[in-house]
Amino acid sequence: YIASQCSQCLQPPLMDLCHVPATQEKGWYLALMAPNIKGPNYAWLDPSRLYCHPQGLQDCVADLLQPFQGDPIDMVAGIDAMGFILGAAAAATLQKGFLAIRKAGHLCVQTLEQPYTDYSGRDKVMEVRTDAIRP
Repeated sequence: YIASQCSQCLQPPLMDLCHVPATQEKGWYLALMAPNIKGPNYAWLDPSRLYCHPQGLQDCVADLLQPFQGDPIDMVAGIDAMGFILGAAAAATLQKGFLAIRKAGHLCVQTLEQPYTDYSGRDKVMEVRTDAIRP
């Protein structure tokens, strides 16, 4: 009984998913991202806490879409993990479709491939399905 009480005390506190600062400066939600505690093989910041916060996610997507106000948008595309989450949220906000740009070999349909060098200097290949896009 004492051990179970102690293990509960060692768990981190739950996130407050409703707290929004009284003064919301542009980008206030960036403080929701947690710093890396797992070492150099992980991203510098973890955005998953931002995705859990309803107002933070909405404000982030609104800020991402701001430069495109008034532009004709047919579809939103997003690259890999963060692009899937934020791109799909942007597409839903705009009431548009979402095109996932995937790592090569993950789609079982006809694709177009594009090699690139990622942020760590590694050469990779991304692909998109060809039946969802036109020139």
